[in-house]
Amino acid sequence: MIFGIAPALILTASALILLLLKLFKIKKDWLGFAIGITALLVSMFFIPSSIVEKNFPTLIQDDLSVFFQFLISLASILTLILSWDYIREGKWGFVEYSSLVLFATVGMFFLVGSRDFLTLYIGLELMALSSYVLTGYARGKAKAFEASFKYFILGAFSSGVLLYGISLVYGTKGSFSIETALKDTNNVDFIFKGGMLLILCGFLFKIAAIPFHIWTPDVYEGAPNPITAFFSIGPKAAAFAAFLRVFWWIFSPTTVDWQFIIGIVSFLTMVGGNLMAIVQKNVKRLLAYASIGSAGYVLLGLLSKNDFSLKGIFYYLFAFLFAIIGIFVVIIYLNKKEYSEEEVDDFKGLNKNHPFISFSMLVFLLSMVGIPGTAGFVGKFFLFGSAIKGGFFLLAIAGVLMSVVSLYYFFRIIVNIYIVEDGSIELKKSNFLFIALLICLFGTLVFGFYPSLLLEILSINL
Repeated sequence: MIFGIAPALILTASALILLLLKLFKIKKDWLGFAIGITALLVSMFFIPSSIVEKNFPTLIQDDLSVFFQFLISLASILTLILSWDYIREGKWGFVEYSSLVLFATVGMFFLVGSRDFLTLYIGLELMALSSYVLTGYARGKAKAFEASFKYFILGAFSSGVLLYGISLVYGTKGSFSIETALKDTNNVDFIFKGGMLLILCGFLFKIAAIPFHIWTPDVYEGAPNPITAFFSIGPKAAAFAAFLRVFWWIFSPTTVDWQFIIGIVSFLTMVGGNLMAIVQKNVKRLLAYASIGSAGYVLLGLLSKNDFSLKGIFYYLFAFLFAIIGIFVVIIYLNKKEYSEEEVDDFKGLNKNHPFISFSMLVFLLSMVGIPGTAGFVGKFFLFGSAIKGGFFLLAIAGVLMSVVSLYYFFRIIVNIYIVEDGSIELKKSNFLFIALLICLFGTLVFGFYPSLLLEILSINL
């Protein structure tokens, strides 16, 4: 049974070792980096073998957990790789940084494998508390402190809402077990429905769905660039996994009210996120709203509940990971200072002296849009296909139209890269950034041209 939580135990032990290094004043950045990367790689090795027949009463290690743990681990590894130069230039300390990333990853692991609401909440809080500190990790920077403070206040409020919803569900069902509490939802009272509605609101905050998105642009803009990249996919994927665990149980032809709510939120999130991205001049705020819009696409898969749904959710999240982290690699390349503004105009003339990085950025942006030949296209194909198969034609049309809208605001960056010439741009020289860039480019193109490689793995059963 212990093998079921082996990946989380490895990461927890490694994070504690890093804290001990700090306690004994061993401030070796390379040691923090090495321990963090090694712990994540070793935990990934144990993830497939961690599926056990007899699970813990509060945790389950199944195919769904394995997929999301792989996704989260990959996001954490890429985050540490592209953070190496960035954190060291700011002299913010890599040992503590690695421990926080590992603790956040452990929280996500518990979140995706939770079998009861209490474990779900504990995992959520471990992830959230680490995220609050990481947001303000650029010590001495007013914008980072402001973003961290806003994130903490709004995050604490959403956690309180979620916890109150859990208490209402427990009060009506008498169990914290997700399966037991949601086994029969056809004949329930308004207190249970109110509790589930509050839980839904808590999840929607974590995935930055409209109207619970208000924290996202400020946090994306104020957090260090590697952490913004991490937030774009890691915590969001974990929240979607928990969302699947809970609401997949109550989605059926008889639960029209829940499907209606999710459908409205999906529409507002797709449309609102993409339309607000049009007017942004700051790249990180633009990506924040694009990320909000992407959450709306994933909600289509959660809503539809058919054989296309899970494939679409999983494939799109993988595609989004490679694209969004790849974009942030290029953004970090552009920043000459450890903490500077990131504007759309900063990309002017990039192709003049850096054609490979320009090409990589083009591929990542096209994947975000969903252009054929990229992994993003395959993910959106399955998500929109699941919506059509589920009878949500208007939502599928809205998703396609918003993808066209996203082409407009991403095209502004492409024009600056390839058409507008504004002298030559000097980029940071970093082997670590180049490694992260190659990994993201490889994933975006290979899974775009050969989707069967990933689809064969996605034989997921809830």
